[in-house]
Amino acid sequence: MSASASANVPAPAASASAAAPIETAIPDEAASAAPTPALPTGEPELSRFHGALRELGRGGRKAHVRILWLGDSHGQADFWTGAMRDVLQKRFGKAGPGFVHVGWKQYRHDGVRLSTEDKWTIRPKVPAASSRTGDGVFGLGGLVTTGPAGSGRARVNVTDEGLASRLSWDVCYRLRSADDEFEVSLGSGPKTKIRTTATEPPGELRHLLLVSEGRETLQVTPTRGNPELCGVVIETDPAERPGVVLDTLGINGARFGTPLAWDEASFGAELARRKPSLVVLEYGTNEAGDVAVDPVKYTQRLVRLVERIRRFAPDTDCLALAPTDRADTRARTPLVRDAIREGARQAGCSFWDTYAVMGGEGSIRAWAAESPARAAGDGVHLTQRGYRDLGEALATHVLRGLPP
Repeated sequence: MSASASANVPAPAASASAAAPIETAIPDEAASAAPTPALPTGEPELSRFHGALRELGRGGRKAHVRILWLGDSHGQADFWTGAMRDVLQKRFGKAGPGFVHVGWKQYRHDGVRLSTEDKWTIRPKVPAASSRTGDGVFGLGGLVTTGPAGSGRARVNVTDEGLASRLSWDVCYRLRSADDEFEVSLGSGPKTKIRTTATEPPGELRHLLLVSEGRETLQVTPTRGNPELCGVVIETDPAERPGVVLDTLGINGARFGTPLAWDEASFGAELARRKPSLVVLEYGTNEAGDVAVDPVKYTQRLVRLVERIRRFAPDTDCLALAPTDRADTRARTPLVRDAIREGARQAGCSFWDTYAVMGGEGSIRAWAAESPARAAGDGVHLTQRGYRDLGEALATHVLRGLPP
């Protein structure tokens, strides 16, 4: 889905046709291996996240409460995630859009207008792949972008009128050779030229921090070689007022194996930089179409992913979501749901049964028959209204137990 697409257009298709080669690329423990032990938390599933929100609500917190949403096309569209962000920010403070891709046309984000000039490309070519591509270094969002030197420009314009305070712009980039170079600017401000130096040799993920007084437009222009952009994080200044940020990291066609295929150290460093209080795992719709894969593997992969996340963000809570209903996988979707629920139990994560909330088997067709429809005609995706309804319901779930 492009940034300029109508809000009622469904998210990109969840390409189940590539399921077999993608799924078999991920090694799993043998079926006879001992069960993975539960990860100890010593406290209720969302207690640390709730504690951060309570502290924020009573004015005792000096940092933003951050949520990272890893998932598939349902999350990439930023309707489901956007609705949840809206509810939490209205109650606890609007702290910005969070992570935003730069130069990726198949992407949208609430409160932000994205545009490019000339042809930008992404790496890896198949961002949803569950097997390692190259060195696996793709930043926080699982892909990097680059445009042609001289003619390629990418812009990120904050359009949310509720963001009038100072904004920080944390630009992630990678220069893979000494020939790579780009310019970056905010609004009518000066251009900053980024190139390799003796103290910053090529190859590492780097960050450039910029500040604007209120809403502004970030412009990035490659000037030489093939510099790579791995996104920008846009937040308000927590010194003025901390609030809630929700990073949308959904990728069309992604599965649990997708983030497991990324380079652990580089992704972990980006994760640690964000310091999330909650990580949401929204997978399963594509797995429901992978009929040759035993659903127990999804239990194992969820646990492995949570173990990896907690190595770099040990204080984060986690929330696993069941898949949405899908018209062509009526018998298999509940099996995938049960596997994810078991993985959440073993990993010490909260679990939200999206499938049951929708109404169970056949609900996606029922949602599509409504007027206005809450599901798309493809039997896989929802409309903006359907995603917004799920987002509001999920926000109610994660706020359960907090004082009004």
